[in-house]
Amino acid sequence: MSFATRLLAATALVACTACAGTIAPPKPPTPAAREALLLLPGFGYSDKGEQALRALAPSMRVEGLDLYVPTYVTRSGLTSSRENIRRFIREQGLDRYERVHVFAFLAGAWTLNPLIEQPQELPNLATLIYDRSPYQERAPRVAADIMPLLAWLRYGNTLFELAKTPYRPSHRSNVKVGMVVETLPTPFIKRYSTAARAYGPFAFGCESLTQPHDDCIFVAFNHEELYSRFGEIWPDVRAFIRTARFTANADRTPPQRDNLNVARTERQ
Repeated sequence: MSFATRLLAATALVACTACAGTIAPPKPPTPAAREALLLLPGFGYSDKGEQALRALAPSMRVEGLDLYVPTYVTRSGLTSSRENIRRFIREQGLDRYERVHVFAFLAGAWTLNPLIEQPQELPNLATLIYDRSPYQERAPRVAADIMPLLAWLRYGNTLFELAKTPYRPSHRSNVKVGMVVETLPTPFIKRYSTAARAYGPFAFGCESLTQPHDDCIFVAFNHEELYSRFGEIWPDVRAFIRTARFTANADRTPPQRDNLNVARTERQ
């Protein structure tokens, strides 16, 4: 494979996190009785994802939720990224809210979970919703193994830390936990399906994801689509925030096999 092809593949792994900006409610701050949704994007968050979230923010505010989306992922590693989250929480005054809910994409979960093990961090945390993907969680390892130089040039040490760091589940007490599991692979994972499969079979069952939870659903999106089409899963996210359960119509049946070699058909 040529250098140019590998560079294109590395770029396709995730969209540039720096391209999408921080989202926070306009000043002045809203009353403390309101609730906040802290959404933690990771690799894959781009302009399209930001546009989708900005489009939802006004309706969230009408429903009593202020949306916060920090730019926090660094090149230097998970520790500095974690510190950025801590600083964002402090600077935005999230302690003034009665309840804070978190939706964490993949890098967001790896970054956040060790932080919230400390009870003084986000003491008003009420809900955790995790985006999980048996496919995309292997993408950092695939990139680090196949194209280490390009991966480092593109994403720095953080990608390599994600590649070698097992998921560390949250056991925060008195917090409701939901999981949204992607069932489709990104083009990057499909391109390197042999490498992705070499790490073992894909396990889609909710219990296989080693995160205690109150409800778990499956969505027919890949990782890139979950950002740009977040509005389509928002009804389930909203339902979980309000009731600790996703909607009754949500899919709770895991795939019986992987989709790496299945031709994609457009959803109606």
